[in-house]
Amino acid sequence: MTKKERTIRIIVNSVLLAVIVALGVTVYQAGTAGKEKKELTQQQEQAKQEESTDQEEEPMIDVGTSKVEAEISQEEETAQADEATDEEIAQAEETETKETEAVDAQTEETQIVEMSEEPAAAGIPVVNFTEDTLMIWPLAGDILLDYSMDQTIYHPTLNVYKYNPGIVISSAVDAPVLAAANGTVASVAENAETGTTVTLDMGNGYQAIYGQLQNVQVQEGQTVGESTIIGYVAPPTKYYSVEGSNLYFAMTKDGEPLDPISYLP
Repeated sequence: MTKKERTIRIIVNSVLLAVIVALGVTVYQAGTAGKEKKELTQQQEQAKQEESTDQEEEPMIDVGTSKVEAEISQEEETAQADEATDEEIAQAEETETKETEAVDAQTEETQIVEMSEEPAAAGIPVVNFTEDTLMIWPLAGDILLDYSMDQTIYHPTLNVYKYNPGIVISSAVDAPVLAAANGTVASVAENAETGTTVTLDMGNGYQAIYGQLQNVQVQEGQTVGESTIIGYVAPPTKYYSVEGSNLYFAMTKDGEPLDPISYLP
């Protein structure tokens, strides 16, 4: 083989080798690029799948509905708060009313006690006649005419039978007449039948009436104690001329006649 042919062969082999190397590099690069592209594609698909999963798992939120529900909840809470406030105010007012009533009742009770104590402290008799109160005799003497409201009795001077709402006690002229119980003078008046007549208010609707008096020792509005002299026996009026001098003594409860004997010893 000549030198020229050897040179040509070397050149050809070099070209072939260069072509083979270039082809190998190209193939390697193409494979690497394809692998990277495939990996990128897989990563993108995996990311899409994860995003899709997250969207499926994430609950759907209705912003408008949530806002309305929040407003309703707030209104309910406000209404409950207002209702609780109204109840508290009502309870407070009720408590205050009860306390005020209790204070008023205690004040009234205290005033009653003070009023009942003041007369005693001032030496003024307590006027408080009751069903159980026992009087004293306004004077000593025989009963000429008895109390009788269920049937008529005979009146000598008038010569008639009639009801008698009190008792007529025989007594001498100028005999002192005593208050049968504590009382306040309601009136001092003139009466055609019983003459000068004193009415004592003994409390709780009870009154005592003393007739056929003179030289009255009390005046209207005056409070007197039991045994106080309220006047003296006067000469009898024309309605008792046959019976003689006497004390007319009667009792009433709320204006209705009572038998004085029931309250005398």
